[in-house]
Parts: sequence; C-alpha cells; structure tokens
Amino acid sequence: MIKRVDHITDYFEKSYDLDRIKKLPITDKFRLINYIKLVSRASDAAKEKGIIEITRTPYYEMDFTFHLLISLISAGTDPSVVSEVIEHYAFNFDDSDIYYAKLIFLGAGALMIHKGIDSDSIISYLVTLLGDEFLRNNYQRIYSEKDDLNINEENEINIKYKNFDYTYRKLKYDMLALLKIKREMGHERVCDVIFNQYGNKELKLYFKLLDTKDKAVSEYIYRNLMKTSPKMDRFLMTASRCIINEMSILETHYLFNAIIGKYTRFDKPYSEVIDEIKMREDEILA
Repeated sequence: MIKRVDHITDYFEKSYDLDRIKKLPITDKFRLINYIKLVSRASDAAKEKGIIEITRTPYYEMDFTFHLLISLISAGTDPSVVSEVIEHYAFNFDDSDIYYAKLIFLGAGALMIHKGIDSDSIISYLVTLLGDEFLRNNYQRIYSEKDDLNINEENEINIKYKNFDYTYRKLKYDMLALLKIKREMGHERVCDVIFNQYGNKELKLYFKLLDTKDKAVSEYIYRNLMKTSPKMDRFLMTASRCIINEMSILETHYLFNAIIGKYTRFDKPYSEVIDEIKMREDEILA
C-alpha cells in the first residue's frame, strides 16, 4: 500500500519485482510502449482539465485495466486503496510476466496522473523499467514516436480476468455483510457474529490476530502474512482488516475482486451490490 509520504517510484521499487519486466522479450517491451503512450496521453488530458476529463476521452475506453484504475481515481478513491487493488491483482499474475508488466505500467501511470506528474516525466520513468540496454537502444525512437498511439489486435496485451468465481462469490458477499454489520451495529456486534455465529475458523484466526489496539502492529502482521499466504488466506486477512478498519463497502468490494482476479465493472449499479449484501446479512443474522 502506498503511503502519503511515499514517492511513487520508491513505492514500486520496494513493492514489486521489477526485474520481471526487464527480462521480457524485446517484442513484448515494444508492445508495452503503447501503454506508456496511453498513460502519457491521458496525463496530458488530466493536466489540462483535471482527472475527470480522462473519462471523456477515447483513452478511457481503450483498455479495461486502465478504465478501472482511472474510474477509481476519478471517483475520489484514496491512492492507498488504488495501490492495494494493483497489489492484489499482481498476485494473480505469477505465471505471466507480460500481464504483470502491463499492470505495473498502468498502475504506476494512474497513480502518477493522480499526483499531477507531467507526461514526459511519466514516460521517462516507465521506459527505464524496460531495462538499461533497451532504453539506450530505443530511447530516441520512443520519444520521436510518442504521439503515435496504436493499440490494435496484433499488439494489444489483453489481460484475462476471471468472469465469475463460484468459490469466492458467496464468501465475498458474506464478508461485505459482516462489514455492513460493523458499520451499522458496531464492533462488539460484529465480533459476536464472527466468533459465535458465522463459524469460519480461518476468519476467526485472522480477525483475532489483526484486531489489536496498536494499529502499527496490526498492519505489520497483515503485510508480512500477505506476502506468502495462499489466495483464500489473503482474502480472509483482507476481509478482517477491512472490517476492523471499517472501510467503505464499495472500496472493499474492489479489493475483494482484485484478490480473486475478477474484473470489476465500474458501471455496475451499486444497488445490485447492496441488495445482495442485505440478503446475506439477513441470512447470517437469522
């Protein structure tokens, strides 16, 4: 998670395995150049009229991943939450360096746009991630062609997200229902439900571990366990943390989908999410 004092470049250096990008084949690196150009163009639009302006440009619809990240940022989502969404998706790309690289480029670009960093600085940073040798051999070409944005069927990097995941769907709405209980009925009530009614042993464990008075200790435990834990454990840890910290239901929904590896339709009616959460809440409390 990026902190307010972190510079974006430092955050990506310490949080991601950037060597995976440097080791990509040259053909893949040239495919990534198109996404650097996409971020650069969007940055120019935002610089002129604000981030919301990107949503009125063709760049907003050019790529699903960029669409989601810009949607979150333009909606006022805190950058720390957006950075966690990026981190959670990254866990799903252990077997695909090109998906991982694309996510890093668009994620770093979106956060830099939010910071108001100019497009040339964004280009300069992102091209350095491709490796020193590639940079030396192609820097002039990249800059001379920086206005030629051409993402097509041949050169696009089409990340495959999960459409529907029955393993996590019910659990996700259960956790959102518990968050709703915390927000509306308080900490004692949600603790009673988790430990005496809901019956998930792993959730009880992680909730107990993270529900400490010292928030720095809680965050330390969370960060260290998240590094090497399986997906289900990461999901339940994140659920526990979101409930304890009383995060917003909408932001938690995006975090959960990122852990699952499911793409979130930003334009999905929020009422549909709330209706399903209410149904799960009624069943849990029955």
